[in-house]
Amino acid sequence: MCKYLAVVFFCLFNFSFANECKRISDCSCEYNDGTGVSLKLVIDLGDQPLWANETNGNVYYFNPCKDINWTDKYLPNIKKNECEKGYTLCKYDAHKLELIQLGDLQETQFSTGQGLYLNYNVKSNKRTTYVKLVCTSDKKTYFFFESSSNDVTHLLLFSPYACPIVLEDYSKPSTGTVLVIMFFVGLLSYFAIGITVNAFYLGARGMEMVPHLDFWRDLPNLVREGAQFLRNGCKVTNQAPDPDSYDAI
Repeated sequence: MCKYLAVVFFCLFNFSFANECKRISDCSCEYNDGTGVSLKLVIDLGDQPLWANETNGNVYYFNPCKDINWTDKYLPNIKKNECEKGYTLCKYDAHKLELIQLGDLQETQFSTGQGLYLNYNVKSNKRTTYVKLVCTSDKKTYFFFESSSNDVTHLLLFSPYACPIVLEDYSKPSTGTVLVIMFFVGLLSYFAIGITVNAFYLGARGMEMVPHLDFWRDLPNLVREGAQFLRNGCKVTNQAPDPDSYDAI
């Protein structure tokens, strides 16, 4: 019996761990299979936050990826404003005429249960808020109030950006890195093959084994002449003829 319980516990543990979405930034997380959710495109920088209304007049303002201090200029006189220094989630209490901070960017946590959630815990006012991320095929993003009781609030975010996607793998080498590696591999192959051919088939020894030795010896002069050519505005300057050339004779 204990063996069966251990197997069940092990399976449940692995299942929950496999479905965990590990936070990789303030508004994105990644599953173990390489997919993840990124909310960066929910709101463009400088735009107004999303908001959700309650029937009693309360309003929730939400910006998942940036702390802002935007408030609706048409709100009545505010007696208290906890959101003036910046927020990612703020509540307007229509009864108390207060703006109550429900979360800032550094407090963002991801959790999985019956879906994927953004969690916010504000220690100063002991409020907890859960924003459930709902994947939708609609191109627009919608923000709704669900329920609230005992300083715990549940909100809903319907968005195409809540759908799992393959996140960019920063551990993979970039295109520039691949090109540099290919260059050095090609260069080493060139010297290895050239030295082998010159040594075993042409009988070269010492420096003569280097392929195209004359080119490598002249390379510093070629680089210097190229730099001078660019410095002169890509114009050919008149130079004295080589004393051993036909023109000099």
